[in-house]
Amino acid sequence: MKILKQLANSVVIFAGDDLKLTEDGTTGNGWTAPMFTTANAELEDVDGLPPGYRGSRFTRINGVWAVLPEHQAQISADIAANLAVKQAAAWERIKAERDRRKVLGVKVGAHWFHSDADSRIQQLGLVIMGASVPAVQWKTLTLSGKPVFVTMTQALAGGIFQGTAAADAAIFAAAEAHRVAMKASATPEAYDITSGWPASIGDAK
Repeated sequence: MKILKQLANSVVIFAGDDLKLTEDGTTGNGWTAPMFTTANAELEDVDGLPPGYRGSRFTRINGVWAVLPEHQAQISADIAANLAVKQAAAWERIKAERDRRKVLGVKVGAHWFHSDADSRIQQLGLVIMGASVPAVQWKTLTLSGKPVFVTMTQALAGGIFQGTAAADAAIFAAAEAHRVAMKASATPEAYDITSGWPASIGDAK
């Protein structure tokens, strides 16, 4: 990337990938500025722009960026607002992963059981039935798609209910830990949300 600087004070006027400076003016990136020529400005190649960059608000001297004092408050406000937007987007990603994992099942004993909304209602009904729960063959959650059934009992129904509650609590705790870590990151848009979650049936593949 190139930046256009005034010779008199090193104020950075513009930045772009294809800037061209001649004795007749500056062009590039759909921009034309006849007032900036080789007589009063220069181009410099840079690796990137500083946070909150806006033309005419920064200087660059000997490779060092600096905010013009009169623009410091606005630049700081812009950086904070941009960070808040990135944090909000990262939190949405964390919540989406949290909600996805809520329906990946819960393990009780040797088997995994469904944890989607409909299954939760059915399981709650079994718990309410108590000792009257019928000894039906209950379909478990598998990755292969091949049905595996177990006999439903009062103890198993209670175990599934308690296991689902514990899994929900662990998933929400992991999401909160991710939120705190993401908020502490200087680059929330790049925050990795893939680790630190309770085990799911997908991890058993």
